Amino acid sequence: MASVAEFEQKLHVSPSINELTIDHFAERPRGNEKPEPDLEHVALSAAMREAREQAHALVALADSVYADGSQTPAAAVIQVASAAQKTGERVAAKLVAAQEKTDATISSIEKATFAPPPDAELGTQYDKEIRYALKSMTPDERSEALTEALEAGDMTMIGPVLRAPALLSGMKSTELAALRHRFQQKHFPAEMRRLERLRKMRTASDIGGRAFVALVTQATDTKFANGAIAARTKREAVLATHQQQEA
Repeated sequence: MASVAEFEQKLHVSPSINELTIDHFAERPRGNEKPEPDLEHVALSAAMREAREQAHALVALADSVYADGSQTPAAAVIQVASAAQKTGERVAAKLVAAQEKTDATISSIEKATFAPPPDAELGTQYDKEIRYALKSMTPDERSEALTEALEAGDMTMIGPVLRAPALLSGMKSTELAALRHRFQQKHFPAEMRRLERLRKMRTASDIGGRAFVALVTQATDTKFANGAIAARTKREAVLATHQQQEA
């Protein structure tokens, strides 16, 4: 049985390095309708799949090299560290590219759903007056006026409020956030569902990415490599002594 020291010298692949942690948040089919492929999901999932495959390949290589007594310890260290570095750079580049693509899409959705654009004819010329009027109301009056405007789809009132800081309309930041949420859910339900999915996928990719970097760092660490080789040497010495005793 391997000792605790020997067990500690083995590389391990974190469960977070798995594309399923990203696929879990993918849009689900509704009835017989299959959702359109989400390019950001596809990119993140593919990058994490490669990270998983390469992580397991790296662990298998390290186990094989450190168990091979036909080469010197220095050669074993160089072989594993070199492979880990090349693998790490290749996988990291693909994962970063997928994350940057997702970040850009998230920012685009956030910008598009932040507030209604100014009216095509009126522009923003009455924005200050509308906010001042709302600020002059009591909280209950203001809440009722905004609710009616939102239900009626009156963006000439909702827009000036959402495009400015809460203070200018006499609102608390929490009230403004609640109004924005209601506006987004009413006018951009599909976009908001996608935004939530992408945010969760992005977080999962961060967790898996950090775990992969940690694995590569460990594989390229000379102290770890020397420890693994020392454990191998100790096992071989114990085995040789045991065989001599039996002879």
